[in-house]
Amino acid sequence: MKSNKKLLVTLLVLFAYVVFVKTCPAFAATYGDGKVDTALARTTDWLTKGLGAMLVVIGIIITGVRMAMHDQHALQKGIWVVVGGLLIFLSKNILSLIQGIAGF
Repeated sequence: MKSNKKLLVTLLVLFAYVVFVKTCPAFAATYGDGKVDTALARTTDWLTKGLGAMLVVIGIIITGVRMAMHDQHALQKGIWVVVGGLLIFLSKNILSLIQGIAGF
């Protein structure tokens, strides 16, 4: 079981490396008119909206399946996954709200 977790972490780190280090110059050349800032903004938009929405949907589906299998802690775990997905999905809006309150 621990080898599966190590493999998953390794794959996630590799994915993050490929997305941020290898593809940002390509995104900048293709989508950002050569500006890395624009490409990073588009990449983070995709990550927050795509990943957050996927987590919310997957959390709801897995919660429903586990509840159908009579898991007593399924609702509690599912709520945490859905809340985490919503935090990722709304992270840019939360940051804008904090900056607005702080006066930036």
